[in-house]
Amino acid sequence: MGSTTSSHHRAASRFQYPSAIVSWVIPALICLIGCDSTAEPDLASRPLENDTAMIAEDAANMPGSAENAADGTLESPAQTLAPLPTPPQELGIGDPNPGLHVATWVKGEPVDQTLTGKVHVVEFWATWCGPCRVGMPHISSLQQEYGDEVAFVGVTRETQEKVATFLEAPASDGKTWDETIQYRLAIDDRDWTNTAYMRAAGQNGIPCAFVVGRDGVIEWIGHPGSIDEPLKQIVEGQWDRAAAIVAHEKQQRLQEMSAKLSSFARAKDWDGALEMLNQAQQEDENSIQLMSLRLRVLQLAGRTDEMSAVRAEIVEAAWDDANMLNQIAWSAATLPDSPDLELALKAARRASELRNDEDPAVLDTVARCYYELANLDEAIKWQRLAVEHNQGNAEIEATLEKYLAEKSESGSESESKEKDASSPEEAGE
Repeated sequence: MGSTTSSHHRAASRFQYPSAIVSWVIPALICLIGCDSTAEPDLASRPLENDTAMIAEDAANMPGSAENAADGTLESPAQTLAPLPTPPQELGIGDPNPGLHVATWVKGEPVDQTLTGKVHVVEFWATWCGPCRVGMPHISSLQQEYGDEVAFVGVTRETQEKVATFLEAPASDGKTWDETIQYRLAIDDRDWTNTAYMRAAGQNGIPCAFVVGRDGVIEWIGHPGSIDEPLKQIVEGQWDRAAAIVAHEKQQRLQEMSAKLSSFARAKDWDGALEMLNQAQQEDENSIQLMSLRLRVLQLAGRTDEMSAVRAEIVEAAWDDANMLNQIAWSAATLPDSPDLELALKAARRASELRNDEDPAVLDTVARCYYELANLDEAIKWQRLAVEHNQGNAEIEATLEKYLAEKSESGSESESKEKDASSPEEAGE
């Protein structure tokens, strides 16, 4: 699901926020794997919740500021930026989209800021975000698949210069990121778009995508890795908005629960946290999200003996959910001294089956499971398949090189041992 050196799918990294105990980010626990959208040092050194006004350092970094004029010169005081409308305080599925306010279109033609007339996907990303980079080839393939039916727009809070440097950098297969990315990229205007979408929707992790229907209404919010089926239904006019609203409201309740869980976590009252989850599961005993929260509480509590049973429950409940199976497999496989490697392999193989053995991230997870099970030959076989289907993730290729190097080293050691074990006469021959 990632490489042996990658952080974009590791269970540990998934929860590395300013405090692993205090920060309970529900989207990260329910498939929205990614980076803390507030983690970038230049533009997001504090939580979005407290970002009601730009501080001087951020104002200097924002596109359109005097220090960041397009021609590299200082803007004169007379060139005052036009005021922006007040962004919405809340945003959910079924609400009208807030529109777009873009400082600079870095790649592709501008879209109508009302986001109507066709399906639009507004995706929030950053150059420093590993999961964002990993997902870019997939988004590019979707843009090519849907053509003019869907307009994908990647929005970042970073400066135009930083994005330009990123686009010139190598991605994979000898291509630059500019050649790899096949959809529009835009620089946010004074953080307005991030505020109107991410903060208003309570989303803290990137990448995060918002699908806007032809009528300009928000239809779906989630990780781009899970966008395929909802997007297909929205484009084909088969999307059940009412059901999506119910699911979104359920997620909001889970987010509210997370605040209460934070109190238990700060006090290290794990029994209290688990009891709260017990009560919630009485109303929704098959909730994979609640199971995932329980798994996280047990991990923080160090109750590894109880984690195996919960993992098995999640695998059973998510048997037809490739994304969740891949997550649980990767987290179990990369856990030090994991007792659930066979379960991880079972989940990964099922996830790969659901993806027709063509998803490089899932194939990478299968390979990692075999690697942790000390079956290097199978790990190499599956990693080769991951590389064959790879779309821009250089770490997948690096992992294959690592496995091959270990195989070569292992072979050399075996030859050396055989030589040491031979008789003096045989050695002389």
